[in-house]
Amino acid sequence: METDVTDLRPLIERLLPDQGCIEVQRDVPHKEHAWHHHDTDETLVILDGAVRFYWDGGERICTPGSVISLPAGVRHGSVALEDGATYFIAFHNANLTHHV
Repeated sequence: METDVTDLRPLIERLLPDQGCIEVQRDVPHKEHAWHHHDTDETLVILDGAVRFYWDGGERICTPGSVISLPAGVRHGSVALEDGATYFIAFHNANLTHHV
């Protein structure tokens, strides 16, 4: 799934849980987040750069506008590509659905 990242307000409103926050993550080129999992659903929206997300059974190169939804318990990791990456992370059942 792709989403428009040029106007962030509607995107933020869709991602924000009723009570909680959104994390903005910036990864330098080639930064790796090794295999891990979360106890809650995780939705990521790429804002700038590119990142390779991988999970048991697959991988995907994500660029600005890419939306990644990872259900709780799914083992995954990521590597920022040559220009690094900036992205939102919301830990909840976001209103954007695309399971990788």
